[in-house]
Amino acid sequence: MDPGFREILIAILSLSFVVFVALFGHVPALRKTPIGWGHAFIWKTFPGWFTKMDIKLTGGLLVRSVKNLFNYLMYEKHPLIQLFYLAMVTGGLYLFYLGAWPRLWSTFHRIMVPIVCSTPYITLYLASYTDPGYITNENHQRAMKLYPYDWVNFKPGYNCSTCRFEKPARSKHCPICKHCIAKADHHCVWINNCVGHKNIKWFFAFLMSTNIILVYGFYLTFYMIKQIVADTLPKGTTIPDLSWGEYVNEFFLCLVLDVSLGIVCLLCLMTGLMSFGFTGYHFYLLWAGTTTNETFKWTDWKDDISAGEVWMAQDPTRNPFTGRWSSQTPGPLNAFNWPVQSDKIVYRIINPEEMEYLDKQLIWTKVDSMDDLVNVYDIGFKKTLEGVIWPTEF
Repeated sequence: MDPGFREILIAILSLSFVVFVALFGHVPALRKTPIGWGHAFIWKTFPGWFTKMDIKLTGGLLVRSVKNLFNYLMYEKHPLIQLFYLAMVTGGLYLFYLGAWPRLWSTFHRIMVPIVCSTPYITLYLASYTDPGYITNENHQRAMKLYPYDWVNFKPGYNCSTCRFEKPARSKHCPICKHCIAKADHHCVWINNCVGHKNIKWFFAFLMSTNIILVYGFYLTFYMIKQIVADTLPKGTTIPDLSWGEYVNEFFLCLVLDVSLGIVCLLCLMTGLMSFGFTGYHFYLLWAGTTTNETFKWTDWKDDISAGEVWMAQDPTRNPFTGRWSSQTPGPLNAFNWPVQSDKIVYRIINPEEMEYLDKQLIWTKVDSMDDLVNVYDIGFKKTLEGVIWPTEF
């Protein structure tokens, strides 16, 4: 392999890995792994060192400027990341048009390429501008009926300090969107919008369309580069005649010979790894019957159980649902026909004195395992997926 090209490849791989660590190292499953430690270094340790140095040199001027920029980027609605995504897609398509379009070998691909390339733009628009499930004073009572309280992560009686109403189960206030969101998953900078009860299907469509264009682009450019390799071989030599090392060296050499094809091929490969990982994580959440927001809550419970701070009681007289609204006529899945129920109540008790505030009529036992906690929202992948595709109106 050409030494210069090897250095470029290593730089691209290294940058992709750093971006992955910075964006996804906070995921609970990665928190206690080298990726999680790397994320902590990027966002906590290194900024701490930088702050101490800046205070000595400029009195903290640089840190204040960086914090203001960071707060704008992370806590205000802006289209910068959307524009970055669109620039990556549009730039890649332009390079594809320069290097790959003239090489397309069939009418089928000349038809499919425009179709596949249009889907990320369409799904990005739908995910970005569809109401994610804003809870307002007008629809609050209907939002309360969407999901039952589980008495673990969501208990009745808690009010949103900003919206001034009781928080429905599975909802969360987004400080960026300035709204409480029904079945809040997370605020996604790629779509400049929250992912919630009403638009999560378009979020999945956006992820899948991105994956499809990356796989399709990689397939086409890889095949074309492979043909270039075959054309550059000495007469009488075919690709099967090459050793694996010789083939890899020829392949990367041809990436350099046709820069447009090479960039598109590597761009699809590198970003595809991240995109598929992110998509796989969200399909896992569907399978587990939870959300990104709720996974953090479950991780906190796991840590608190390990510390011996979680107590649980069984209250057979308690309505396991909302306990606030009369049952309606049977319809789409909601709090009144939810298939999973639990009559258990769970609390964190950090100081022994707090035990005095627990209901004395119930028998409280310390929780020793996460298996003792019930996720009432895990109703099976099929039903959860149906709820994503056909969300209940409220």
